[in-house]
Amino acid sequence: MKSGRPFIETAGLPYADETWDVTPENVLASVEGVTRPLVLRNYCAHFPAVSAGKQSARKMAEYLLDHYSGQPVNGCYGDPETEGRIFYNKDLTGFNFQSRRVALGELLDDLLSTAGASPAPMRYMPSSQTSFWFPPFASTNDAGLSDVSPVGSLWLGNRVRVAAHYDFPNNLACNIAGRRRFTLFPPEEIVNLYPGPLEFAPGGQEISLVDFYNPDFERFPRFRDALARAQTAELQAGDALYIPGMWWHHVESLDTLNVLYTHWWRDSAAYLGRPTNALMHAMLGLRDLPAHQRNAWRALFDYYVFAAGESGAAHIEPAARGILEQPMSLETAMQLRTKLQNDLKR
Repeated sequence: MKSGRPFIETAGLPYADETWDVTPENVLASVEGVTRPLVLRNYCAHFPAVSAGKQSARKMAEYLLDHYSGQPVNGCYGDPETEGRIFYNKDLTGFNFQSRRVALGELLDDLLSTAGASPAPMRYMPSSQTSFWFPPFASTNDAGLSDVSPVGSLWLGNRVRVAAHYDFPNNLACNIAGRRRFTLFPPEEIVNLYPGPLEFAPGGQEISLVDFYNPDFERFPRFRDALARAQTAELQAGDALYIPGMWWHHVESLDTLNVLYTHWWRDSAAYLGRPTNALMHAMLGLRDLPAHQRNAWRALFDYYVFAAGESGAAHIEPAARGILEQPMSLETAMQLRTKLQNDLKR
């Protein structure tokens, strides 16, 4: 049953850790080894983009257009009945919004012109890489991460909310304009967050099916257990949030025009591939085996992957360790990828 305020506002969740001492000059050293979300207050307050956003939503739009490459962006359009929730349709065969390629100016004009509507229709631009759509943006709003070569992306919209999901890379999310609330969960809470389809999701990454504004505890009873380990962070313009890879996060944009600048990077070499591929391959080869065989393979995965250390191959002569050598070299990784590709063709 709906209350006067969204459930997530009244849940009384503890706040994430925060600091005022991290700057672009010391950020990588400050987040190294950090395994919990960390709010970085005033981290990007000096960005020219943040200054533009603090003047007005119109000035923010003008700043974005000044840095825009002119290539059509992906615009998401939803009816007011969605209440800003970017989600599926009722039977999970499609989504509750329409997506089309539009000029950025058209999307921004539509968003600003409908700002006074109550409720307003959903207007949203999902992850858009700055290197392609906003080439000058990174150099004029430098987050200090050049040593890890992050993928930088802009997100913008009105009062939208993105369902809880996780990302494999680490993320430094700089809040450029508007207020934004994150609700965060450790990776092991997946069982209590009721993820939807793996291969079909609004943003490409599987999402929690729980409506955080109006949770159905009869259908999703374990969500109460997830909330017991949740934390929240509310960012003002100029704040940033470090989200370690694999942490689940539900994201709410709370103002007329909200802009987020994310930076994704991984702690391992890119040539090692995406762990999601390994998960899919394991589902293909292992999930339907009898339980006693799955248990046997669990022992192998623990030995070779999850509990792997140098001692696991210490009894083998170094020249004969092959793919057991740690860390894996580029040459060995390429040989292994070729073998896997050939095996999948059989």
